[in-house]
Amino acid sequence: MTTTDIKEHIIPYIGETLPYISIPDHIIFREHKMETEIFGQDFSNENFANLIKKLASLGSLSLYKLLNDTSKEKIYFLGEKVRIRKLSYKTSDAISVTSESILESKRKGRSLLMIKDIHSGEALYSFEMDYYIITQDSFQLFYQDYFSSSPVEDYDKSLPESRINPTNDRHQFTISIMPFSPNQCKGHFENYPIVPFVFITNCILKEIFAFLGNERNYEVDSLEGYASIAVPTGKELLIEVFHQKLLKNLIYFKCEFKDHSGTSYGALITNIKAI
Repeated sequence: MTTTDIKEHIIPYIGETLPYISIPDHIIFREHKMETEIFGQDFSNENFANLIKKLASLGSLSLYKLLNDTSKEKIYFLGEKVRIRKLSYKTSDAISVTSESILESKRKGRSLLMIKDIHSGEALYSFEMDYYIITQDSFQLFYQDYFSSSPVEDYDKSLPESRINPTNDRHQFTISIMPFSPNQCKGHFENYPIVPFVFITNCILKEIFAFLGNERNYEVDSLEGYASIAVPTGKELLIEVFHQKLLKNLIYFKCEFKDHSGTSYGALITNIKAI
């Protein structure tokens, strides 16, 4: 199965749609293992969230292939947990990605991806994502409060403004993220605008790197994320951040997503390394 086959036989039947979903041009399935390559992408600083986005979408495709579903009805893959770790401090603008998925049940699955430098074969990152697998009828029932009959016509590539709010505790600050619009979340999901976890991650990383300043260079050493409930569009988010230096060149950040009513949507834990 090639990229053309995937666009015809898989993408129309998963919850993610264009323009949110973006896959490389060269994907090959060998039985239940997927292989692809990514060139010329900048995944530094907050753009690291773009790498997570691409890998998560590839994991969804891999799981759908493993399901071998023939119903031609949409199946939604909602991330429960994500884990990514840097295995090498080599940088590369040409990477290979291999993916293998596991079905824990008909309603839960996991995708395991390995990212390597194409030229040397050196492993750069390991990536794992746990998914809830939800049928179309169940998705429409679970997320009926998110439904909008108005189609989203235009796509807004920008992300909302965000800012750091200092506190009296030197180990804590908060991040305010202005509401996401349905146009910014177009394709995630059709008629059910839900804010992608990776978009929130992008905003958080942007402010964390701003907080660290530019006297030294930093990069994401590891990142874990946990979603509890879906984030609707139109809500301002308040991210509660705790940070602490673990080693001379390693800083730990724990970030909890909330809205101003105190509802918690999930958490992100990341270690940032000075290089």
